[in-house]
Amino acid sequence: MRKNLERIYRGHRQGLYTLALSITRRPSRAEDAIQEAFARLWKSEARPRGDAIAYVFAAVRNAAIEGMRRAGPEPMANDYPASIYDGRAVDPAAAAMKAERIETVRHAVEDLPEDQREVVVMRIYAGLKFAQIADVIGRPTPTAVTRYRRALERLRREIGQDHE
Repeated sequence: MRKNLERIYRGHRQGLYTLALSITRRPSRAEDAIQEAFARLWKSEARPRGDAIAYVFAAVRNAAIEGMRRAGPEPMANDYPASIYDGRAVDPAAAAMKAERIETVRHAVEDLPEDQREVVVMRIYAGLKFAQIADVIGRPTPTAVTRYRRALERLRREIGQDHE
């Protein structure tokens, strides 16, 4: 598993970070969650029963949730609230033309219920398949698909109302 960890990290580091950030809403907490998850996985002798990528995403998700429980709701010193959109490179001309739309989508995604938001993040930003997402969240594949569908419906309603 140790050789796979490095390969998975290299291939999915942005998706792992985006997932952790969508849960923690703090860059340093997201980074801590990833570090904690990989440290546990490195020390562990356990082998994933299913998809190794989903196994690592589940470990990062669990570490982010545990970190939030330990830290509580108060922001950490010298840390700032963030969204999954912070720090993403954007073409300045496109950003100027689409700034309002981007802001609307950002708020709509951040306002999704957590279970829907994390499925959207794993599907769109991390590129996971629904079977992998189901492994990560510990639910059947149809549940992951339903959460994703409901999230998209909600986003369409939210974004459609703002731009009618």
